[in-house]
Amino acid sequence: MNIAQKLPIAKTFDLFRGTRNDNPQDWTSFGWEDPIHGSQVKGELIVIRPEGSSGSLSAGLWRTSPLAAGCRADGSSTVVYSAPVGDETVFILEGEAVITVKKTGKKHHIKAGDVMSHPKGLDVTWEISGPFLKKFWVIWDSPHAAKPADDLYVGNGTGEQNSWVPFEWDEPLHGPSKEGEIQVVRDVGATGTLMCGLWRTGMSSPVRNADGSSEVKYSSPLGDETALLLEGEAVLTVVQTGKQHHIKAGDIVGHPKNLDVLWSIKTPFLKKFWVITDADLPAT
Repeated sequence: MNIAQKLPIAKTFDLFRGTRNDNPQDWTSFGWEDPIHGSQVKGELIVIRPEGSSGSLSAGLWRTSPLAAGCRADGSSTVVYSAPVGDETVFILEGEAVITVKKTGKKHHIKAGDVMSHPKGLDVTWEISGPFLKKFWVIWDSPHAAKPADDLYVGNGTGEQNSWVPFEWDEPLHGPSKEGEIQVVRDVGATGTLMCGLWRTGMSSPVRNADGSSEVKYSSPLGDETALLLEGEAVLTVVQTGKQHHIKAGDIVGHPKNLDVLWSIKTPFLKKFWVITDADLPAT
């Protein structure tokens, strides 16, 4: 039996690829219509993943600087933002900011290495320190009505020491699977399935080879996965086509739902920040 008979067909037969250091010539000013605050233009944007398998999914980078639209001469900026087009989940790559939730007045001080997930429609103000801020972002929305929220979800790329648990999942092509450890920062979206958190594998991996390398078969069955590799390197082979992608720390990978991929991990340790999205509501 071939793969197409065993596995639901992915809409895209390749991964989306980018890096946190994408070429500056690709940056453009970021403008949007905020239903609360009107027309806004702040910072610069680059899109790495323009679409997903369901709903509305995009991902890329955003930054501020002394030369970016809407920023002060020292690179600082004030951004009023209500995530109008969907839940936005970010990993701060450079800089720092204080984010205030207007509804409650609660403040969150975020800096490089922090994770933040912003529910759709929640009104906040970013006070960004100069001279630079850069974030990796994933924006997600589905046709379902949004659930109101009162706060942001906040975590850190290091992870909580005692919050790691074994990662187990049902792989449609390969059966029950277990590899690495996971911790979740956000487990529910405003409009559909949205989860984000950290995954790592290392010396204790049950499939680890003597040299520290390992292999993982993964088809992202729970939804589209968009990830930032934080540590390590791997070769990802798309099983349907044989195409290979060599990724390392700092790279961004968009994995379409149900695309069968072999992860050949080349380093004793690997860690990624991941966001999984799907239009179907989570099972209850």
